[in-house]
Formats: sequence, structure tokens, C-alpha cells
Amino acid sequence: MKKFIAIFLTCWLALLSWLPSVHAETFINANQLDASAALALDAKTGQILYSQNINQKLPIASISKLLTVMVIEDEISQHQLSWNTKIKINQKVATIADDPEYSNVSLTQGQSYTVSDLVKAALIKSADGATVALAGALGDSTAQFNQKLQKKARQIGIKDATIVNSVGLTNSQLKDLAVKNIDDNAENKMSAKDVGKMAAYLVNHYPDLLKIAGQTSFQLDGSTVNNINKMLTDSQYQTSGVTIDGLKTGTSDAAGACLVSTATFQNRRIVTVVLHANGDSTDARFTTTQKLYQLIANSSLTPQKVALPKSFYQRSVVKFLFFKHQIKLRPRSITIWENASDANQSSRLTIYDHLTAKTNRSGQLKAPIKKGQSLGYSYVKVKGVQFINNHGLRLPLISQTTVQ
Repeated sequence: MKKFIAIFLTCWLALLSWLPSVHAETFINANQLDASAALALDAKTGQILYSQNINQKLPIASISKLLTVMVIEDEISQHQLSWNTKIKINQKVATIADDPEYSNVSLTQGQSYTVSDLVKAALIKSADGATVALAGALGDSTAQFNQKLQKKARQIGIKDATIVNSVGLTNSQLKDLAVKNIDDNAENKMSAKDVGKMAAYLVNHYPDLLKIAGQTSFQLDGSTVNNINKMLTDSQYQTSGVTIDGLKTGTSDAAGACLVSTATFQNRRIVTVVLHANGDSTDARFTTTQKLYQLIANSSLTPQKVALPKSFYQRSVVKFLFFKHQIKLRPRSITIWENASDANQSSRLTIYDHLTAKTNRSGQLKAPIKKGQSLGYSYVKVKGVQFINNHGLRLPLISQTTVQ
């Protein structure tokens, strides 16, 4: 009998050791949301806090405009456009802007509007006419601007997006601006995971666009245009402790009611994605997003600092022959969402270096190195934690020391 009990306990302990630990990426997955796909992540680290069918490509409707306005701001940074550049509305754009079936602000044919006003219209009102006006600001056809959108998507790390136009309409809905040789019903598609990457990239790299998307209204031609994102304007969708300040709605027959939202909670920025929220009205995207924020706020997870091993932030640099110098790098810790009892276990970390600075045949860093110099980057994986990037959390390696 004792032998039997010993064998039973041994098998049971072996089974327990084999079972996966419950960590941040699964803490609320038991509470499935009523949507085709949903995602929540930490915008800075890309840590996934909630995932539901995040890999399936789905129509994203006007969420596409986030990618469009990033391309436009890139062109501003490259001095091809400015925020004050005026864009004249031609007949093709006016036809879209005047369609009562579309989301729009009134744009008068022959009148000029600044890039600033058109970007506000695209983000705050989700105006289709304003968006196609922006896409044609430098004379690009729809197909040519689509190439810019694809290039930007690849830069963000999105490799499998379907891009039909800058707006999120079907190809035929773009009327005279439609792309030839593309099916009339074709429209933009991404997975919730890629939408999350796109939104996190915007909030991390384009603070001006985030600020615009968070405005509750703006003035155009003397009229007030209100934000259609009710997470910003209607108190019934608020969650205690969560401060929502963006981001973008999307609606089409195929996409249903969609919403990308961003907020701060516990001094961290969160991005949420809800694609095709099920319900009797487009407000379902707001109630579903609110539930997602509530699930995060009511969980036992908090941001926890995990110290990186000394071997990560203290490195040897070869100066001459076998003479070496110790340098220090930053960062020295990472922040992840976990239960307090799971944190501060650096043994759970796996680190992969990708050095871009000069190294010898043994892979050791070589002088000279300047303080503040980027030496490359590392991917950090944390056991039991899932990141939006399959490689893990990407950390830039910055020298805090000068070595002559």
C-alpha cells in the first residue's frame, strides 16, 4: 500500500510540474467577450493581457485610418507636407464626402482644407472624404497610396494585411477612386493582433495623432464636429481607475461594429481591440470594450518590476588585445503585469542578443563605444507571459559608458 501511495504521489507531482502556470495572458480568457475577436495589451511592452481569436484576419473598416494618418505624419516629418498644407477638394473626393451613406464631414468641391483639419476629421469623425483627400495630397492614386500603407504596415511588423484603400470602404464604395482589377467587395483586413500592433505603434511614436484622436470635438468651417467614439464622450462607458483618451471606431457590413481604444491604468498605457462586437447596435463595441477594461481593472494583476540579470546590463568591451573594460547598459529592469507572488523571478527570463555594434570573432563588443550609443537590442522572453511580438519583449541596448 505504501509503495502504491508513493507511486501515485510521484505521478501526481510529475503531472503538476507539467501543467502550465497561470500567468497574465490567460487570466481573463475564461470570460469570453461577445465579439469575433478581442485583445488587450500593454502598449509599451506588447504584453498580451487578454486574447480572443487574435490571429484570424477580419475586416477592420475605418480602423484602417490609423495607418493612413501615420503615413501622412511621416510625409510631414519628411517635409513633403505640413500641417498647414492646403488640399483642394476635387470632384471625385467631393462625391465621396457628400454621400449620406458614409461617415463624413461636409467638404465643398473646389474649396481647400488644411492637412490638420482633414486629419482631425479622419480621426474624430471618421470622415471618409477627408481621408481620401489626405491619401491624394501628393497626387497618389489609390493604388499608389496603398503601396505606402503596405510599406508602413511592414515597418510596424504587420506582414499579412489586406489593403484595398486608405479608408476601410469596399473597393466599389470608393466610386471613381476604386482600384481596377480588384473585386468590388474587397476591403481592408487585419487580425486583432496586427490591429493591436498598429495601435500600440501609433501611441508610442505619434503623440500628436493620439492627442487628436482623444479630442471630444473640433471646429471646421465654423461648425462643431463631435467625436463619434462614445468611450470619450459618454460617462456610462467609463471604468473606475481607467482614463480613456482614444482611439478609433470602425463600422461596415462585413466588419460589424469595431473599436480600438487606449487608456491609462495603474500608470501604464493599455490598448484594446474589439472586432465585430455582437449586439443590437453599434454601441455594442463600447459596452464590450468597457467590459474588457473592467476585467483588467478587477483582476489581481498589477505592473511588477522584474530585475534583469547583471550579465545583461554589465558587459565587457575589448580595448586592445586582451585588455577589457566593463561598461553598463540600460535598462536594468522590465515591467510586466503579474500577480505579486509571480514577480521578481529573474530566473524565468530568457534573453537573446542582437548586437549591431562592432564585435570580435568571439562576439565580444569592441571599443570605441560612446555613452548613449545604441549597441543593438535584445529580445526578452518571460516564462508564462505572452507578448504581441513572438520573439518577446524587444529592449534597446544603450551604453551608459564611453570607452576610448
